[in-house]
This record gives sequence, structure tokens and C-alpha cells, in this order.
Amino acid sequence: MTFQINTEFSAPTAGRVPFILLACVVLLSACSGGQKGAIEGKIAGADGKTIYLERFVNNRMVFTDSTVIGSDGSFVLAPSKPLELNYYRLVIDRDHSIALITDSTESPSFKADFADLQKSLSLCGSEQSEILHELESKCAPFDEKEADTRARITKPDISPEEKQMLNQSLSENRREMVKCIKDWLETHESSPAALIAIQRLDPRTEMATFNRIFSNLNTSFGHTLLYKAMKQELNRLGNPSRQQASPSEGASPVAVGKAAPEIALNDPDGKTRKLSDLKGKTVLIDFWASWCGPCRRENPNVVAAYKKYNKDGFEVFSVSLDKTKESWVEAIKQDGLLWPNHVSDLKWWECEAAQAYGVHSIPFTVLVDKEGKILGHNLRGPMLEDKLKAIYGR
Repeated sequence: MTFQINTEFSAPTAGRVPFILLACVVLLSACSGGQKGAIEGKIAGADGKTIYLERFVNNRMVFTDSTVIGSDGSFVLAPSKPLELNYYRLVIDRDHSIALITDSTESPSFKADFADLQKSLSLCGSEQSEILHELESKCAPFDEKEADTRARITKPDISPEEKQMLNQSLSENRREMVKCIKDWLETHESSPAALIAIQRLDPRTEMATFNRIFSNLNTSFGHTLLYKAMKQELNRLGNPSRQQASPSEGASPVAVGKAAPEIALNDPDGKTRKLSDLKGKTVLIDFWASWCGPCRRENPNVVAAYKKYNKDGFEVFSVSLDKTKESWVEAIKQDGLLWPNHVSDLKWWECEAAQAYGVHSIPFTVLVDKEGKILGHNLRGPMLEDKLKAIYGR
């Protein structure tokens, strides 16, 4: 079972909380030293576009400041209020983003090419942001290899021998990734980026590492929603015998044992699909979007679970936080999401269903039993597989 709270810097954040972080190759460059607390940069090919600063307001990620990028690709964005040390995001066209860990004492500066923002990005002037992108660049090769291997495993003509070989490759890739992350943590355990790193580790075998990092960050980063949500989830995992949720947990719309809120939205053909129509089946409600890299990397796991357990009564109900039908439909096709229950109101983070379920970051999943009661949330990868094995006995 892999502990994942949702480390992707997106919009509102809670749950496997988090945020959509850029996985990119970072080329650090010397900084010219701009205005303290301001964010500046030069993004070739983005002239005339609006760049937004996204931050937490009342436990939700919202756009609070913006500026128009000049004709030469340059911009200076001065926040209307000083930034406290936290996660932030710069968003261009709502589909391109740059993650930050910064505060008003720093002067983050960027250079990039809009046509290939992830790989061309160079960043300086923000120590923790640089550490964050260093982590993501180290993890990117492992993510790419896993995605490629899982795609090969799901091919219909794969032989049992090849499938076994690919599964062994997945296991070896994960072992190497865990070693890489643990080596990285040796010199970065006091960085807020460590919270992103440990989400790739298993707390059952790395509880000492989890506790050490939370202890290191309690003073400097304990005020943040990411820290609080991860700590709460870790406490829950560390006390599996607890039978009753705390008052705060009970108030959650996805508290275990609660009736899952109804979802009634249109599919790509305009047909209304309801969650309640699947009563009598075990359903994974999967909040995702075509623009969410971690969601796309997780999709092969969901496809594999569907193929294995659909004949036993397992269904997937996908809720997209996309903004355009074209992007949504193309991602369904590209990722081979073969179940029929795909819905969206194309309202991005204002999605009606996301509001009802308190979704603050994606990917975010909720598992619902045959009676429509919530069995758990944020189940992904091995965590989802373990849960389904327990339900179906295989």
C-alpha cells in the first residue's frame, strides 16, 4: 500500500491534498536579483497571455493576482499581499503551470519556452522551489518508465511470460525510485519539498522517515494545509484499529461510512449519467482531468483494476475537471478508459461534483460499496489493488 495524499498542485487542496507539480528537467541559471516578494520571468512565445498567481484562500486554491506577459515574453508579477512560506502556482492559459515553494523574502525568476515549458524551464531566486524541481526531475525518468511499462502490460495480445517480465520490471523500477528518493532525502529532510517526496514511499516500511520529516517541518511548515492533511492521514494509517472518526473526519463529505453524495452529470454525448444508477456495484469515483499529469500516469492502474474486477461487479465513474470537451474526449481515447461512465460539466475546479465531494486536488478517488456507502478515499495504485483484493478475495 503506497501512501499518497495528492501531491499535485492544483486548485483547492485537502485530502491526499495537493497540488499539480511540474515534472520537468530544470536548468538552473544565475539570477539578476529582482524585487523581493515579486515573481518575474521571460517565457518565449507567451507574449500577450495572462499569467496568474494561485494561492490558498480559506482552504481553497484561487487566483489572487495576475499580469499580462509583454511582447518580448517578460513579466513581473507583484503579489497584492506578502506571501507566507507555502506552495503556490503560476498558471498560464489554465493549462500550463509552474509550481513554487516560496515566500515574500525571495525573488523567483524564470526563463522558459512556452512551446515546451516543462523541459525548457530554468528557475532561480527561490531556494525551496529549486529543490522542489530538482526532486521532480529526479523522479521523472521513473515515472516515464512506469507509465510505458504499464501501457505495455495492458495490451490485449501480451503473453503471460511477457506480462510477468514487465511486472518484474515495475517492481525493480519502484525499488530504484525508492532508493533515489531516500538518497535525496538525506540532504533535504528539512525542505517542504520532502512532503512531496515521501508521498512516493510506503509508510508501513518508512514510518520512521515520515515521522522525522513531520517533526523537522512542524515549526516552519506546520501551518500549511498540505502538512496538516498529510499528518492527519498518517495518524489514521498509524491507528488502523480506530473504529470511529474524529469530529473533523466525520464532517468530511467523504468520511468512511457516509452515503456518497449523488452525482448526475452529462457524458460526452450529452446523456445524463447518475452515480445512483450503479447501486449494487462497487464503484470507484475517479476525479481527474486531461491536463493533470499525475492523473494520466495513474490511469493505467485504474484500467488494470477495471479489467480485473469488472466481471465481479466493479465499476469506475470518472468525473473530469476539464474545461473543453475536445481535450476530455481525446484523453479518454488516448488512455484507453474503456468504461462508459465518464461525466463532466466542464467547469474546471467549479465542477458541481468536485464541490460536493470536497475535492481540492487531483487525482482524487472515492470507493463506494454496493449500498452507496463510502469505503475509503484517495485509493490509488497498490492501495486500490489491496482494497479490491480484500473485497473480491483474489
